[in-house]
Amino acid sequence: MMPRRLFSLWVMIVTLLLAGCAGVPEKEVVEEKDPVAEAERLFASGEYRSATEAFNQLAKTAREPQQTNLMLRTAAALAREDRVHQSRQILETIQLDPNNTQQQFLLKLTRAHIALMERRAEDVLRMLEQPPADGIDNAYLADYHLLRADARTILGDRVDTASELVKREEYLQNLQLIEENQEAIWEALAMMNERALARMRMAVGKNVLGGWMELVQLAKAHQLEPEILNRRVDEWHKSYPDHPVREEILKGLLERSREDIIMPQRIAVLLPFDSRFGKAAESIRDGIIAAYYSRPHHADQRIRFYDSGSEPATALAAYTRAMTDESDFVIGPLNKEAIDWIADKGNFPVPTLALNYSLEQDVPDNLYQFGLSPEEEARQVAERTWLDGHVNSAALIPSGNWGERVYTAFQQRWKELGGVVIETQQYNAEQQDYSAPIQNLLNINESQRRARALRQLLSQSIKFEPRRRKDMDFIFLAAYPQQARQIRPQLKFYHASDVPVYATSHVFTGSLDQERDRDMDGLMFGDMPWVLAGSTAHRGLRPEIEQYISSAGNSLQRLYALGIDAYNIIAALNTLKAYPYERYDGETGSLSLDPQQRVRRELTWVKFRSGRPVALDEGL
Repeated sequence: MMPRRLFSLWVMIVTLLLAGCAGVPEKEVVEEKDPVAEAERLFASGEYRSATEAFNQLAKTAREPQQTNLMLRTAAALAREDRVHQSRQILETIQLDPNNTQQQFLLKLTRAHIALMERRAEDVLRMLEQPPADGIDNAYLADYHLLRADARTILGDRVDTASELVKREEYLQNLQLIEENQEAIWEALAMMNERALARMRMAVGKNVLGGWMELVQLAKAHQLEPEILNRRVDEWHKSYPDHPVREEILKGLLERSREDIIMPQRIAVLLPFDSRFGKAAESIRDGIIAAYYSRPHHADQRIRFYDSGSEPATALAAYTRAMTDESDFVIGPLNKEAIDWIADKGNFPVPTLALNYSLEQDVPDNLYQFGLSPEEEARQVAERTWLDGHVNSAALIPSGNWGERVYTAFQQRWKELGGVVIETQQYNAEQQDYSAPIQNLLNINESQRRARALRQLLSQSIKFEPRRRKDMDFIFLAAYPQQARQIRPQLKFYHASDVPVYATSHVFTGSLDQERDRDMDGLMFGDMPWVLAGSTAHRGLRPEIEQYISSAGNSLQRLYALGIDAYNIIAALNTLKAYPYERYDGETGSLSLDPQQRVRRELTWVKFRSGRPVALDEGL
């Protein structure tokens, strides 16, 4: 039993901590037979602030040992609110019964929640390595497996993530939680490509997890073939008659009718052929044509190309002509200003897939956006490095507009996640010697100044080896191949060979050149499956049409891939919109649709090894 003085102290601490939660919207009163179960439901649903309040209120009137259990759950909920310091404060006030297995297990869970919020994924798995003892409540067992799943997600182990979620479901009773859990299983496995799922499923076997893997694999293989998909799902159901998949998920697969994914008959493509972006326009056009001929299509389907020129007004005129020609779907335009110009002049009358991202926040319902934005790639660098457990970053960027845009996108996303940029240096991309900005980035110049001051003070020669700063977790590098091949060796020269370096796809030409790219060994970057087809298990269109790629497509091959996906994803847009956990495996990445109808690309992450990119994660 907790001494009254300690309990009073705990109540005072929690009351003060929760005082900062003023303004939380009142929840609709729901009568529950078990208020503790309702608090656990809030916690399991991710409503951590409401769970904190619920556990705290229950603890005030509870008796031991339930009182201590609720205090531990309050601390866990505070940790998940990212109030780790307050969570630790509560743990310091609690005296546990060393013989109470449940309390000892809850203490372990709470510490694991703290470690997870600090992104110490390996520590979470180490803390939860031993299986729970008999007699632990189902809610705590579900939390145990969710913690392990979250840690596996951080580490990029998608099959293990799904495995832990499958185990978690055994302890869930709330139907909404079960549905959300199954969508999370699907989302984890959908991040893997079809071939990787088939390969790894063989190792898993014919169990619940194997059933999930096979179902996701079928959905990927026949995403745009509803009749075949329905037949294969029926066969799957016969093979897994007792599989716990919810009917809503199967229904979502089986009800994807031909009408939902039908290709429009008259497609207009708006591209700036007569402009300085003419070569880019030709590459996108060639990709669209390649995708068109690679898929079965009706004889009456028509694609017409319109020159949108270099000015927004010209693009609007091209869009108007496409409407006069009774087009029922539009791909383009490519220019951001042109997209906004058309939007300002009125709503898009037919579904339109713009090949860039609008500068405006509020866009018409008929507008979808899809592009190869360097800013989006920079934001993905921030997200990847955050998941990798880093906090303090340094940035080395080229001077000029492109470098500023990429850095601003990275910095904003990095700060949103909670990261810190401790140093930023610009370099002149026209030069080959980047020693000055690199030394400033690493604080080598400070080390050298200290050495000079010491020599003057002692009036004698001393041995000196410059030292770099030790407070950076990684370096964000914005560069093209010519600069990256020079910068990476110079970082090593200045004693930063052990500092992880992350970059966007711009560091790679897209063509293997092991002799020249060997200097970039160790550098990590995200790129599209089309470019990395020889380095991953991606089964795409490239091997089939390599010989038909035009010279423009070779020089701007990422835009060629954009053209392929711009055509292919048309049939998947309704599905992606209706089922947010779904993804389309495209040539430019694993594609999904956000609430603003922007197509989001999940890049494939690789590292240069012996001059060639090698996949970092499983299932690629």
